[in-house]
Amino acid sequence: LDYFGRWKALHYAAKRFYAPVMLSIEDAPPHQSVYVSNDSAEGWQGEARWSLTTQEGEVLASGEKPVTVAAASTTCVDQLDFARFIDVDSRRKLVFVAELWQGDRQLALQTAFFVPTKHLSLADPQIAAEVREQMRPEGEALAIDLTASSLARLVECELAGAATTTSTCPQGIRFGSPRRCRMGGVLRRREAR
Repeated sequence: LDYFGRWKALHYAAKRFYAPVMLSIEDAPPHQSVYVSNDSAEGWQGEARWSLTTQEGEVLASGEKPVTVAAASTTCVDQLDFARFIDVDSRRKLVFVAELWQGDRQLALQTAFFVPTKHLSLADPQIAAEVREQMRPEGEALAIDLTASSLARLVECELAGAATTTSTCPQGIRFGSPRRCRMGGVLRRREAR
């Protein structure tokens, strides 16, 4: 935790890698393999979805498959070869996204790239925020939905002058895929001014 008691990036990652059902990508460009691990004592069923997109959200290829994973095991959902989409220029602009769903609830999202993150050709994502008040049992709070015109990596949301209101979107924000910024405490109206 930092000085103010807020989570650091590793806390968010630990929350994901200790989940009882986990989605992972074996990243070996131009190949991407999708796996689902089930550490629970019961079998699990859901759906895995994947897409190869540009950072601006243009879908080049996509797919989905039903997934059944036995208790305490790992299943390879798909092994994909994207060699036909990748050249010297495009590999810096492509994003592989895998999602794990159970019904209408997204359980996990993972991204992989075809170059190290520092070599990505990132554009200004032009992040926009929509802020709404919400009532919770413990008082008023704000819900902040973030959207971007292109991929935004490792986004942090902070409200200046308010206590315990930092949130992180460790998976970033993808084009056309709004992310909810969950604040770490209740924000009272007087703090939001």
